Amino acid sequence: MLIAGLRHLDRVRGTGWLDCPNCSEHAAQDVIDDMTFVEAIGYRFAPVGRKRVLVCRRCGYRRPSTADELRKLETGGAPIHRAVMAPIGLFGLAVIGAVIGMIWLVSKNESNALANQKINFTPQNAQAFPATFQGPSAWNYDPQTDTDPHYIKASDSGGRMYFVIRRVLDSTSLEDMLNKHFDDEVGIRTTGFPDHPPKPDQTKVAGLNALHVRIEYSEGAERDEQNIYCFAHNGVGYVITYVALGDQAITDVRQVATIVDDSLRFTATETPPPLPSPSPTVAGSPGASPSPSSSPTP
Repeated sequence: MLIAGLRHLDRVRGTGWLDCPNCSEHAAQDVIDDMTFVEAIGYRFAPVGRKRVLVCRRCGYRRPSTADELRKLETGGAPIHRAVMAPIGLFGLAVIGAVIGMIWLVSKNESNALANQKINFTPQNAQAFPATFQGPSAWNYDPQTDTDPHYIKASDSGGRMYFVIRRVLDSTSLEDMLNKHFDDEVGIRTTGFPDHPPKPDQTKVAGLNALHVRIEYSEGAERDEQNIYCFAHNGVGYVITYVALGDQAITDVRQVATIVDDSLRFTATETPPPLPSPSPTVAGSPGASPSPSSSPTP
């Protein structure tokens, strides 16, 4: 969408018959005013230019009209005169520029105000598994217990930011978990998302050893980002994927990720699945098929 600038529009003023210099036929010619308007956020404020052209209906040839051709044209019994444009002068241009500038400043201030709104956090219950965490109070929370794996999705009202916490039972190590769930949140419009996860960093989630990767990609013209965390509790694997669309969303979601990861607490001892199950080793690095008893508990 054009925010502010000049827009060209055609306005048909009539139709007459003339010899076309392109196809050499005596054919109907549309008389069109090619108008130039100052426009801002979808509103046209004033015309700043106009020229009259002729368009041949037979071949589509478009050309500037001449005074001699216009004298020969009649529409509805009335002659078609040359286009006249009243000058608006430097003062008019200054007024139009000031209006566009004010609209731009207002829209920018509103955008910045929305972007800089403080995110408030309140206690949330995961419901899909035995855990609680501090989550954004204004977000929507959608726990799913009738799917495999169980998960909870939290998203802002605009759909620009969200995160998903999945309880997974299909992996033997944190690396295996990362590889299997690396592209869970990749959409059909995503471009630049790698086929394989980059080298992960070691970090902590809920006080437990975890792997983390950050991926930059796009779903359009803007920069987007995913942050993926993999960890295990009592031999059960968890993957948290944070998704942000746009620069401001990226900044906000990183703050959300820090608070959610640090505040996540498990409220019950889970029954692990039959071995092998995902669990970090004692040294903190992922193991191939460790015992659930060796997993750290909060």
